[in-house]
Amino acid sequence: MSMEGAKKRGGGGNSGLLLLGLGLYTVMMAYLLRVPCRVPNWNLAEDVPELCATVIGTGDMGVRSTDAAGGFFTGGPTGDQPVLVGMITTIIGWFASNLSSLLGIDVDQGIYLDLSLVLLALVWLAIVAVVSSLSGSRSSDALVMALSPVVVLVGFQTWDLWAVLFMMLALLGYVRGNPALAGFMVGFGASVAFFPVVVLLAILIMAARHRFIKDFISALLCAAIAWILINGTYMLTAWDQWRAQFDNIVDSNTEQSSFWNVWNNNIEPRTGLALDGGSVGQYVLLTMVLGLVFVLLISLLSRREPSVVQVMFLLLALWVLLAKDYSLNYVLWLVPLVILCRRNWIEFGLWQAVEVLYWATVVLPAAAWPTLPWVEQFGWAPQDILAVIRYLFLIYFVVAAVIDMFRGRKALALGASALT
Repeated sequence: MSMEGAKKRGGGGNSGLLLLGLGLYTVMMAYLLRVPCRVPNWNLAEDVPELCATVIGTGDMGVRSTDAAGGFFTGGPTGDQPVLVGMITTIIGWFASNLSSLLGIDVDQGIYLDLSLVLLALVWLAIVAVVSSLSGSRSSDALVMALSPVVVLVGFQTWDLWAVLFMMLALLGYVRGNPALAGFMVGFGASVAFFPVVVLLAILIMAARHRFIKDFISALLCAAIAWILINGTYMLTAWDQWRAQFDNIVDSNTEQSSFWNVWNNNIEPRTGLALDGGSVGQYVLLTMVLGLVFVLLISLLSRREPSVVQVMFLLLALWVLLAKDYSLNYVLWLVPLVILCRRNWIEFGLWQAVEVLYWATVVLPAAAWPTLPWVEQFGWAPQDILAVIRYLFLIYFVVAAVIDMFRGRKALALGASALT
């Protein structure tokens, strides 16, 4: 029986319960994976630091109401978080503090961490629900995404899932003909991480194809209003701290799994064209602008109307490919767009398997990996091989999406745009 037929026979409720169950299973597996990190005598945080590393619940965040009140508008109690995240952690800290007073117990970092993870679990379930709504009759795509192993491994170590949720809500708002709502969601998402801005770029490209700029202007104005409302107080009262968050991104060095690192290690010695220091940022900006022009041309030249999710995926994938590093956190950004754009479970599973193996090379000690003489004679380690494969996988997704757009395949899977 098809999924659509099941819904007609009242199976939609069962599908929703299954989706909820799979989402909760992913959350539980992520929690159980790191339970040993919280056992004092096991010292797992020292032995396998990458496994236990997290920005959730670190430092003195939010367990005292006096600190929480002071950091609500200024990056949380520590003053170094994105503003919306600071507001969230402040509220969590206030709740934890009052809960301790009510129950007569001392709040430790573990309780704060648990509350933060519960909130992130709800965020993940909301993302799964949004993807299910966007999938239409193919709600089984959301079932596959709900079991994403990368979300288990890294999804609950950062706050990026918040930005992913706002990005997907913005996409949902645009698809359903509400660019203003999409703009507000972009403003919220950009207060957590910068990548939800790709929704605005996708709306601009769709507007350029239709020669109808009203949707983009509406989304841009609403995004600016939401972003200023959240960030305005922080910018006025703690400008240096607020600006430091952006300076850290601009001034950061390239990471090992970066295209730019490959250039510096392999091409630069032969050509003498070094890309170290501040010059990297200039080349990154230039290539990203060229990538934007590329997506614009592809969208305008395709005979059939592309889906906005295809445009969004191309923008975000090129951003990741050309960025200063290819963090595992970036995979979280791509997971819902890959499943909606390609709708191929085998591709998705193979891609996730590669990312899991790469994660293992990052987390486990180098001695845990087998020796590969035929590879190591070229100076490559298993992590280097997997880093190349994950780049090739993402390039494959980009090429496949471009071919789909030119062939008109899956172009109307989401109703294409707010104008159809």
